Amino acid sequence: MQKKLIALAVAGLVSAPVFAQTNVTVYGVVDATVESVKASGGDAAEIKRRTRVTSNSSLIGFRGTEDLGNGLSAIFQMESAFQADGSSNTSGLATRDTFVGLKGGFGTLQLGKLTTIMRTAGAKVDFNPGATGIGFTAATYGTIGGIKTGLDERINNSVMYTTPGFSGFIAQLAYSAGENRRSADQNAGESVNSNAYQLAAAYENGPLYVSAGYALMKDPLASGLSGIATGVSDELKNARIAAKYTFPSNTSISALYDRAKYEFESSALGLDTDVKRNAWMVGVEQKFGGNQAVYLQYARSQELKGDACDNDGCDNTEFAQWTLGYTYALSKRTMVKAYYTRINNESNSAADFYLSGLGSNGLVGDGQDPNGFGVGLRHSF
Repeated sequence: MQKKLIALAVAGLVSAPVFAQTNVTVYGVVDATVESVKASGGDAAEIKRRTRVTSNSSLIGFRGTEDLGNGLSAIFQMESAFQADGSSNTSGLATRDTFVGLKGGFGTLQLGKLTTIMRTAGAKVDFNPGATGIGFTAATYGTIGGIKTGLDERINNSVMYTTPGFSGFIAQLAYSAGENRRSADQNAGESVNSNAYQLAAAYENGPLYVSAGYALMKDPLASGLSGIATGVSDELKNARIAAKYTFPSNTSISALYDRAKYEFESSALGLDTDVKRNAWMVGVEQKFGGNQAVYLQYARSQELKGDACDNDGCDNTEFAQWTLGYTYALSKRTMVKAYYTRINNESNSAADFYLSGLGSNGLVGDGQDPNGFGVGLRHSF
């Protein structure tokens, strides 16, 4: 009898379905720099030179997969920012790419807070380690009229589908749901609902990377105009292409072009206007000695144009940023870095650094030129 019971137990174990355990990886980056920054020029009061310790996109994350069988996997990630310098701004749980999804022969489907191909393009062509810090040139191609377009930010409340890779080529469709719909005109029955779409593709194979995409953001600002209750709507349209190539000499060159158009309409104010901006960047990096690199990049936001610029309202709104940097890898995970960056604003431009700006309270004035240099350490784990 005992042998029969043992045989039945073994048979039950053999015939029972086998589920793979979830594999979880813990990863992160600690990146901090000592910087000296200031802004001078123009008619505004000078922002005097100051020394600060800055955390540059430091993060900790957890990611994992579970094999569901038949080539299908469940995927998840929770990534959080923290301030390596001890400050509390932007720290918190799940503040960075956080999602759950499915991956299989059909491609990848994700839901959560996500990075798209169009955002990745800016990071791919930027030679600053981790595409972070004051040297990151998205101030030019990631803003219009001093306002961030959101293209270089993660998208919230999003659903994203990415095709399987075909010899290095992928395509992607992303949607950010508008969860704040509200009435904008009680009489006409109109409403605003801030949602967004992105359609993009990328090719990365060997030394070559190329991507292109188009984004449409509906009511990006109107949804927050609670004081205006009549017929307000706006749209932001963005097109972006980017490329990077690495030669056998370990010389890499990169370029990006971005075109943005913002349209605003208000029946109450009798406004139907738009403003357009073209921006571009180029960069070059030379690696040598196996663990060292020098890079230089230049980006420019051209003068604003459009109906909103009638009567010379957008004259002298151009600005440019350039960054010179050096990196030395102490190991595969630890790097020393040094850099200098400068934004040159024309008389009607008040651009600030895209990250870790000087004028978070609107301190940078028209025609002022923020600049800074720093040295730091970056460790990945």
